[in-house]
Amino acid sequence: MLSFAIAGLAVGALYAMSAMALVITYNASRVFNFAQGGMAFFLAYCFYYMSNSDTGLGWNLWLSAAIVVLIIGPLLGLFLWWMLLGKLGNLAPLTKVAVMIGLQVALVAVTTLIFGHDPVYLVYGPVGEPQVIFSIFDVNVSNEQFIIIVTAAIVALGGYYVLNRTMAGLVTRGAVDSELMTVLTGTNPKFVVAATWMIGTGIAGLAGLMVLPKVGLSPGGFANLIAASMAGAVIGKFTNLWRAFFGALLLGIVQEVLVLYLPSDGLLGTALRPSLPFLFMVGAVLIYSRHKDVRADAQKVEVAAVNNAYEVSLSHYLNIMRNPKGHWDRYVGYAAAAIALIGMPMLFNEYWTGLIAVGFCYTVVFLSYRLVTGEAGIISLSQISFSGIGVIAAAYIVNNDTAFGDKGTTPILLAMLIGGIVAGLTGTVVGLICLPLGPLYAAIVTFAFALLVDQVVYTRDEFSNFGSGLPFGRPTLFGLTFDTPKTFYWFGLVVMIAVMFVLWSLRRSTSGLVFATIRASRVRAATLGFDVYIARVGVFALGAAVAGIGGTMIASFQLVAFPNGFMMTIGLVWFALAVAQGTSSMGGLAAGGMTLLLMPAIFAEFLPERLADLPVLLFGLVAINMVTDPIGINPNLRAIFRTLAIKMSGGSVHDEPEAEPAKSNVTAGV
Repeated sequence: MLSFAIAGLAVGALYAMSAMALVITYNASRVFNFAQGGMAFFLAYCFYYMSNSDTGLGWNLWLSAAIVVLIIGPLLGLFLWWMLLGKLGNLAPLTKVAVMIGLQVALVAVTTLIFGHDPVYLVYGPVGEPQVIFSIFDVNVSNEQFIIIVTAAIVALGGYYVLNRTMAGLVTRGAVDSELMTVLTGTNPKFVVAATWMIGTGIAGLAGLMVLPKVGLSPGGFANLIAASMAGAVIGKFTNLWRAFFGALLLGIVQEVLVLYLPSDGLLGTALRPSLPFLFMVGAVLIYSRHKDVRADAQKVEVAAVNNAYEVSLSHYLNIMRNPKGHWDRYVGYAAAAIALIGMPMLFNEYWTGLIAVGFCYTVVFLSYRLVTGEAGIISLSQISFSGIGVIAAAYIVNNDTAFGDKGTTPILLAMLIGGIVAGLTGTVVGLICLPLGPLYAAIVTFAFALLVDQVVYTRDEFSNFGSGLPFGRPTLFGLTFDTPKTFYWFGLVVMIAVMFVLWSLRRSTSGLVFATIRASRVRAATLGFDVYIARVGVFALGAAVAGIGGTMIASFQLVAFPNGFMMTIGLVWFALAVAQGTSSMGGLAAGGMTLLLMPAIFAEFLPERLADLPVLLFGLVAINMVTDPIGINPNLRAIFRTLAIKMSGGSVHDEPEAEPAKSNVTAGV
């Protein structure tokens, strides 16, 4: 028992260090660092390159660690603050999360482009090879465990002392509470925030170096570390350093001690330990959701109606789109899209036509962001997991004897529909948990849920077929089998258009008006008698169902249900690209779905293999660009074309829009 407790204490100390870095940077900037995993991954690779004698410089381990933690890490934090992080303060919550997710995606891609994309699993941390240094009641304690625990304690005590007992901590808190008052005291708040990001990045790098022997140099391992540390941050409500520290510490101890009491196989033995970060988050959210102060904090953005960058961009966009001139441009766009969609199967061969067909499937998944984020204003990082759950459910029904038919006899279309329903039911459960609080809680809980699905669901042999996937077929409708790329092209196109029509009708229905009211102000919607919580849960579940159907379409074209194609790390790229295009723009989401599939194929065709991660880097940079274009790429393009149409129609972009309420339901990126 004691040996497992000591091991858990070391693991919890790793979680605690990472959680403290999250809390410290959030305290100073009110920006949650979703990119901390990418930062730690990059710094860990720098350490590996400097310390490895075979492929790198072969420097001393401790020297390499000191350079990374004390020099490279803070400089990275300063550079990112100067280039990006210092510009996030006046942005909407969705934009902040999207930019940080884009930064995470870009950092991982940059790291693999610099150091190579082959994961390294056997690597030592700063301590080197672990050795026993002393024993407690006949339980051996290694130098690695001892240093991790002591380092975490020093970081925790030092962080608490600086934030609560020194003038630097007072200035840091003041810079967050009132930037103006901080300036009046003669202190530069930007310098304070920059210094905090430098310290937070250094601590994140320290945690990354310590966890190296456990996870190796793979992005997924660092994502698991961040998920566990997020549990600590949620327990601390993002601001309480000690709650975050002890919450993360307790999580690590419970994870290791449970090994004594769990069976070696079966669902309980394999699923409970990786589920604990998610369960800790759920417990904290359920407890905090009862507190009025936390619920009120989720509404503060409504009370202080500030002119943030998103509102300014949206106002400019709406002013152009409501102009009485130039409305003919949309019909030109519809005609051009129709000609292109009809002509592509004739112009391209089977390979490229098939890629475009799969692009339609990805577009269906991306359209789920229109419901979840565009309509309900929910930040969800688990849409890819709902796609994977839909795929698993549909493939399981096809490959087993169920109430819907014997093995291999269930129609593929029926299986796809059931997959969407299962994904929707799963989305209902997740929505009930994550939606009572603000957008940041929803983002973190859905992130943890996506990691949970990766570790608990996708690893089951009955779903993954020992890593090779389950066979899945092509749909049949009215005697037609869509068994070639060109015939599947038309199937994907029809389904995509049907989903777009449903979403278009929903926005213009009474329910669409309810969601528009909720987006504008939850307080006002509740005053009008709308059940905001149930409405948001319902649209979240519908979005999960759409994502599930899109996932089954992807599996159908590929003829195999492969869960590893729906991992959380890929989902971050999906989210970044979807939000960057504009989550309320169906044209933008369609462009995002097509780009996600076609750009890597085009790059692979014309660029060397070592640049395979370049498209991912570009996707991340597109999301980062939301700092300057917060409403999204597609709304900005629409505004450019509408401006041109207005001028060609003899009007001016400064003309007053017609005062006609029916014309006010213009879509825009959120």
